[in-house]
Amino acid sequence: MKKTAIATLHFYNNFGSVLQAYALRRVLQDLTGNEVDILPYRPPLPEYVYFQDASLQERYRQKCEKFEFFRKEHLGMARGVEDALHTQRDLAGKMQDYDAAIVGSDIVWGREFSGLDPVYFLQPAREGCRRISYAASVLLDGAGNTEDDALFASHLRKFDAISLRETSALQSIQRFTDRKVTAVLDPTLLLDAAEYEKLVVEKRREDEEKEESEDIKKAAGNHKPYLLAYFLTHDPAVVEYTNLMARKLGLRVIHYFADYPDRVFPADAGCFAFAGPGEFLGYVKHASCIFTNSFHGTCFAMIYRKPFYTYMAKRAMLSRVRDMVCRLGMENRFFSDFRDLDKVTDQVDYSRLEQKLQAERAHSLGFLREALG
Repeated sequence: MKKTAIATLHFYNNFGSVLQAYALRRVLQDLTGNEVDILPYRPPLPEYVYFQDASLQERYRQKCEKFEFFRKEHLGMARGVEDALHTQRDLAGKMQDYDAAIVGSDIVWGREFSGLDPVYFLQPAREGCRRISYAASVLLDGAGNTEDDALFASHLRKFDAISLRETSALQSIQRFTDRKVTAVLDPTLLLDAAEYEKLVVEKRREDEEKEESEDIKKAAGNHKPYLLAYFLTHDPAVVEYTNLMARKLGLRVIHYFADYPDRVFPADAGCFAFAGPGEFLGYVKHASCIFTNSFHGTCFAMIYRKPFYTYMAKRAMLSRVRDMVCRLGMENRFFSDFRDLDKVTDQVDYSRLEQKLQAERAHSLGFLREALG
């Protein structure tokens, strides 16, 4: 029986990281009918301490347990992150079993995220194994150079098929291979909202949430329509704009700023910073509007057909979201400078997305079928 391996950034306790891994594995299983494994590899990257406060550290530990459960339950990773392989030698032995190896999605070709580890260029794959990148994301400088052109030139020539997540990176990567490099959808966008339904953890009433954190209980116990503010960076201007937007739309705020003082948000605000992947989907599903700077926050806003605005100021990350929303006809929901509050609305036209999304899905699935042979 043929087997396919996925090399991706599944080990981050980030909603997008695990959900894109879930989606890619699910799509490959449906396409091939074969066994698909996410490689249990974790590169030797430095650990980041997210919180100084002891109580927040404990709640973050509980969040990590939710992610670990998700990996075991939905990614087929029974060994868990703590038992992951840490050396290329160990991984090389395991990869002898696979007929195809796919690297992607997420920023697998960015030093900050993967260390530019050769594993994410599929170096340990055996001779004869098909090497494929699916929606790989790469960090480029202003001149379009990668962080290590020599590394890309050495490894990409061995690939049988190459696809990227950003159209703006195609020309830069095409330099390293004679094979046509194409842009495809992030794996999360290959599935409909209904296909995520089994993962969703619905918000329950406060008296049923005996084991949840206080902020989760607070958010779930108040059923007033809400603006979901999902920002991965701490920016006082974003906090202020979140409050202004919520006030204009008549919504309460559920935010991701765990260590911001409560006083910066209204008294009825909730926080989902310590939610697991299923809870995140539940919050997106029931949101009245979404305000975010997250690539996958934007993806799931569109998957659930929610009114949304994506604000992106960090230049190195701009292309990720901008390329996606432009390809899907949703560019009017993206901005890099704060716009006039009068323009903010909870109305959104998804008619352009429906047509464009189907065409992009067909192209992306066609790439995978051809790449896998």
